[in-house]
Amino acid sequence: MESTKSEDCLIFYGFTPNIIKLRQVYNSISEFMKNKQSIDPSDRFNLIVFKNEGPNYLEHFTFNPDIILDTLKSLAGHITNANIAGGIFLAITFIIEVYKKISEKIFRLIILIDKGAYNIPPEYLPPIEELIKVVKDMPLFIDIVRVGDPNPELHSKLIRLVKLCNGSLHEISKLKELNPILTNLSEKKYVSEPSFIKQRLRMILPDNQPFYTNLADEPEIVNETVTCSICFQQGNEGIVRCPSCETVAHKVCWSQWAKTSNIGISNVFRCHNCFNILKLDSGYVNDVQAGKIPSIAKKTQVQKKNIVDYLHELEARTKPKIIQAVDPMALSIRAQIESEQNNKKPSIKICPNCSKIIKGDRKKCPSCDFILF
Repeated sequence: MESTKSEDCLIFYGFTPNIIKLRQVYNSISEFMKNKQSIDPSDRFNLIVFKNEGPNYLEHFTFNPDIILDTLKSLAGHITNANIAGGIFLAITFIIEVYKKISEKIFRLIILIDKGAYNIPPEYLPPIEELIKVVKDMPLFIDIVRVGDPNPELHSKLIRLVKLCNGSLHEISKLKELNPILTNLSEKKYVSEPSFIKQRLRMILPDNQPFYTNLADEPEIVNETVTCSICFQQGNEGIVRCPSCETVAHKVCWSQWAKTSNIGISNVFRCHNCFNILKLDSGYVNDVQAGKIPSIAKKTQVQKKNIVDYLHELEARTKPKIIQAVDPMALSIRAQIESEQNNKKPSIKICPNCSKIIKGDRKKCPSCDFILF
């Protein structure tokens, strides 16, 4: 069985100004977003563009396509050659941060490039592939449109990447072919749902489970007497707090909630108030769900918020601002890695705690001291 969901679409605008002007593709991009929202008004958008100082993006997805178009216009005079590898890493890093906070979304990465974009260095292809393998089940789809003369070397690299996440590669020689391709890409992506979807369960491959477990926050212990947000009983034993929204609940109540709200790992679940990913001890959760630890309430009395209404509330509080980022795979970093590794394939990881790109075989993140798995 296949189904569709609301989509968060990140547009990686990698067209080179001296090859393709924004005015030449502005209407195509506008129509792409217009078509998507005519199909599903809950779809959101963001973008990445490269300036001399590095990549720029909006701090969060927006329901309003005009914000994307206005941002593109404001940056048009500063756009430079795109770094494909750096853009993909930054995009996935950003999507991971969004995934930690919301659920029930399909993530889309639409990459628009031409012959002016920097090729992917061979040593960076394996770590990019490994990263895509980990996050593709969020689910994430990557579709690439390249305008210009054929480049067999780049073609083989791009094909490898899109095949990992059921995406597509479109190579065109004329710009007039862009509009029908974007129209096609504006259609919904379908995800396969297992037969037990009625129970709202998903599965994450065992090899990828440590990554998602490390993304989750541990609820904080609460010592004062408070009211559980699930069973609505007061107490001060076994009460914990979501570190994101400070909602409190009994561990046993959240263990029951996890049965139908986990992300594909039995003890890793979404907070019912803010959608942030939380985790409890797997043995404890399994014992609660097996009836070995008595429940406080026979029935869960709360309902998960509507994700679209929740996201509209968040965007109404603050409009997205442009973020100036550092290219995580800039050529200077490439040279440094090559000199340090002496022809050895570089080890590149992404910290699941702070989402920083880490090179080398470090056991601890140099930014936040998180122990890497």
